[in-house]
Amino acid sequence: NGEHFEAAITIMARTCIEAEQSVNYNGLYESVRNSCRERYGQLSKGDTIASAAVKTTVDVHAKAIVVLSESGTTAKSIAKFRPSVPVCVLTPSTSICRQVNGVFKGCHSITVESLEDTDLLVKEVEDELINRKVIKEGDSIVIVCGTSHGRGATDQVKVETTKINYWEMDGDEHKSSAAQLGHSDKDHCILS
Repeated sequence: NGEHFEAAITIMARTCIEAEQSVNYNGLYESVRNSCRERYGQLSKGDTIASAAVKTTVDVHAKAIVVLSESGTTAKSIAKFRPSVPVCVLTPSTSICRQVNGVFKGCHSITVESLEDTDLLVKEVEDELINRKVIKEGDSIVIVCGTSHGRGATDQVKVETTKINYWEMDGDEHKSSAAQLGHSDKDHCILS
């Protein structure tokens, strides 16, 4: 409402960005984890998996966490440990999707039809995260999902490295590394 409202908003935005960049996420993770252990004596199964996912993200310098969740409980637990990377939650429930987007810090959700084909879902999310420039090819991501389907089935944390599709680099024709360097003839025989 003032004379310099645009400058005020710009300064506030820069201040928020700088404050977010100065957070010690590893220290925050340790603090939340220790607080939970002191309060309850041990971590629940869900908190243990969420804690492992966030710690793995720190250890392997992953750029995102992908969570496949029916109920949103795993996403809630991961958000509690305050990861430094974005959390992408895939869920078949529109109400869970709205809760994740509105309540869980650092989480973004996508409604999917089913969580049965986890490999296909993860590949599609990887492609979308690359298209949105959240991650790039060659980055690691942490995936949290269940080996069986249904509520309360989350029991797996895995790390995947986004793949570069070498087969599409030169159109539809793939060239060997020897051919790319000019060390093979027209019949693809390696020249010494």
